[in-house]
Amino acid sequence: MSRWLTLSAASNLLGIHPATLRQWADAGKIPSYRTPGGHRRFRAEDIRAFLMQASHSDSPPELSAEESLFTTALVETRRDLQRSPPTEQLWYSQFDEEGMTNQRMLGRALFEKAIRYLTLPGHREELIVEGRELGKAYAFSSLKYRISLLDTVRAFQFFRQKLLHSLTNPESGARLTEQEDIALREDFDAFFDEVLFGLIDAYERQLLGEDRTVESSTSMIGG
Repeated sequence: MSRWLTLSAASNLLGIHPATLRQWADAGKIPSYRTPGGHRRFRAEDIRAFLMQASHSDSPPELSAEESLFTTALVETRRDLQRSPPTEQLWYSQFDEEGMTNQRMLGRALFEKAIRYLTLPGHREELIVEGRELGKAYAFSSLKYRISLLDTVRAFQFFRQKLLHSLTNPESGARLTEQEDIALREDFDAFFDEVLFGLIDAYERQLLGEDRTVESSTSMIGG
């Protein structure tokens, strides 16, 4: 059964102004339907399909749409963290307010680069490099608070799964063919594996004494 959204709800999901969505609907970019009273309605499946279609275009979706998806993933992550065993909550609880703010900034930067990796095939080589640097930033952030590599990897994988879920969750309106779903997951994993490699490499260098200075994890944010 389709989930119907008002103009306001659909524009909030996309992270754009209602007037912009109205123009897109008039131009036929996104299907819309009118109630007997003349009000626009949008299917959640069509909104999600629009975002997925953007992954095959030559330009990335608007950053505001990325922000909308990231917010969904962040809310899910926080909710699931509260329900998770104490051992999984321990990692997050070791950060002070500054550390938690830094983690949120890293998460936004990571999600932005992941979306760009999915939507800009021609820039993947440089985005891989940036992804590895973000992995190092995650490592430096954890090292600053004396958090173990194991706990950091567990937390990273937990957040990684939340981000993937936000892109592929059918309940959110995702409408992918089996082939599209497989391709998206393969590309997603290729990028996040490189981030993870950068994270582990930074920890290894620190433990081996090759990097005696814990760098600021904010250096790559938004780069």
